[in-house]
Amino acid sequence: MGIWTGIVFCLIFASYTNADCDADVDDYINGLSGVDPSKLQLWSLEMFDSSTKFMADGYMELTFLYQLANFDQCVAINGPAGTNGGPPRFTGQYCQFGLGLQLPPANTNFTRSIQFQQNVQRMTNFRTGRTMTEPLVLPTLWGVCVPSSCGLEGAKRVADFNMQFFATSYGLIANTTMWEDTCYHENDGSYVIDAASWCFIAFVTILICLICVSTLLELRHPTHQFSGWKTIFNAFSLKQTLFNDLLRLPKAHVPGHLGCLHGMRTLSMMWIVLCHTYSIAGGLPVQNFASYGEKFSHQWFMAPILNGYMAVDTFFLLSGLLTVYIPMMDLAKGRKFNVFKYYLYRYLRISIPLAVAIWFMSTVSIYSGKGPLWFVSFRYALGICQEYWWANLLYISNYFFEYCMGHTWYLCVDMQLALLAPLIIYPLMKWPRVGLGAICILTLGSIAAIFAVTYTENLPWTMVFLGVESDVIDRYWDILYENTPMRASPYLIGMALGYVLSKKTRVSLPRWSVALGWLVSTALALSVVFLVLIPYSEGFVQNALEAAFYSSLHKPAWAISLSWIIWACVNGYGGIVDKILSWKYFVPASKLTFCCYLTHLLAMNVYAGLRRTPYFVSHFENMHLLGSFIILTFPYTIILYLVVEAPSMNLMRLAFKKQKSADPASSRIEKILGKKA
Repeated sequence: MGIWTGIVFCLIFASYTNADCDADVDDYINGLSGVDPSKLQLWSLEMFDSSTKFMADGYMELTFLYQLANFDQCVAINGPAGTNGGPPRFTGQYCQFGLGLQLPPANTNFTRSIQFQQNVQRMTNFRTGRTMTEPLVLPTLWGVCVPSSCGLEGAKRVADFNMQFFATSYGLIANTTMWEDTCYHENDGSYVIDAASWCFIAFVTILICLICVSTLLELRHPTHQFSGWKTIFNAFSLKQTLFNDLLRLPKAHVPGHLGCLHGMRTLSMMWIVLCHTYSIAGGLPVQNFASYGEKFSHQWFMAPILNGYMAVDTFFLLSGLLTVYIPMMDLAKGRKFNVFKYYLYRYLRISIPLAVAIWFMSTVSIYSGKGPLWFVSFRYALGICQEYWWANLLYISNYFFEYCMGHTWYLCVDMQLALLAPLIIYPLMKWPRVGLGAICILTLGSIAAIFAVTYTENLPWTMVFLGVESDVIDRYWDILYENTPMRASPYLIGMALGYVLSKKTRVSLPRWSVALGWLVSTALALSVVFLVLIPYSEGFVQNALEAAFYSSLHKPAWAISLSWIIWACVNGYGGIVDKILSWKYFVPASKLTFCCYLTHLLAMNVYAGLRRTPYFVSHFENMHLLGSFIILTFPYTIILYLVVEAPSMNLMRLAFKKQKSADPASSRIEKILGKKA
């Protein structure tokens, strides 16, 4: 009986809600149509004014794809007063819809309406396969303001009414499509903090309190040597994490050590942020949407942006290098390689900051702002994080399920390579020739596999976005881009370099050979970066053999080029390059790269979610965005580092007996281990 009573109650409630919506929409339409002047209300004019009604100027540039109307004006609207002068019957509700048009049964302007639909289809490359008498719904994101008493059906009535003014001018009928989960009005319950979010807030609050108390305790007893549980407590002190760790600079550059890695890591992270800035700029409401990609891709100086994927291969190289270098150096000092500690330390080192970032994305991120694109920017990631958080922490999302944060595909590939690394580390320790031979065979195998797959599948040279069908790009992503064996060559080359550097063998080279090494290294790097302009050139025709050669060889060529730079800097042949890359202020920046990698897209999504109006994309605008993103990312980065990463790193040092080395270079190397980007 109780179940049926609940069902009946819901049906009655729904009918009342629909009735209220129908009445409110009727008042809105009557207030605008002028049928009854006495019903003309300011709120109806405000709703109409804050909604999209016409296609924006410059539609040849596809400016019309994003027409967000006026979000803030809409949600601030109050409807007519309730009975006896009570509170408003409803408020403004912002929703988004797709432009839908179709021919009327008896069309008097058939030619003009057909031409309009064909033009729009041609500009957007949008094919529906429908006849012209069936609705054509374009993938637009347009805003409409409706009474908060309405659901999607009522919102569609309002959108159709508003768009009919535009549709009539082309002899068409408006038949819009409302997009799910895009409606918002004040106090609709979407910003009510749930239990999981309160748990995250409590977790962060406890950590901050722990940090404050620990810091005050250490400041009160600056010379006291803590022991027992107080040592664990002291790991959270800002004096340790901020001053003794993050801001501690080396007194001088020590020749023969890996100081150049700090600059390489920092500059590579900046490269990634730059590339993502250009990428996100093209996905926002812009005035030159159609010409943005084509124009920029034909400029020669855009090659580092178009081929910015090489920054990720830099981190694969550094990861492989340190994975071998540190155990080999420990072995030289009489410490055995413990594979269990290696796995556990590496997993915790990466997973603790990642878990906190995923927890944030799956809970409180949705509550941190509001805007016309806010739910578009965060709702999808929120659902994925809530459903597949465990798959992301198991580092299997590049093969199964979906990513909570799309850029964490790198962490999956790197962790899988790290899990297999002991199969190379042990032979390098006991039978170096066998280990190096295995590296050569595996590297050649990875290169051959990429060549064969690219050729047989006729895949593009690299991740090319213009002139290539989306399904081809998706296949390239699945087979080559996030597939661990296909990304292994830079990692394997880094492992070989790590072994060579661990031997500390001094090699005396004549000047001409050093100059030749730098010449070959520079030529390789420039060739890898700028050859990508070929598939972006006008009139380019895909050749499977050419694509196979570039696709399979450009990653190992890039790794070899960087390997020379690192080797030369370590062995005293780096010159000005070594001085730049070993600049002491790169040391604290290098320590923040992992947290920056985890959080920089969050700052970009916040910017996108708060966007209200379109803008014209230019290089100047993108440089302005780059500076803004760096500034906006810094608070997320520094908080994640000081609250989560640095304390967990101190605790792991205690648990794994990894005391800070007296050798500053060795200490810095130890901190690099596991911090990927």
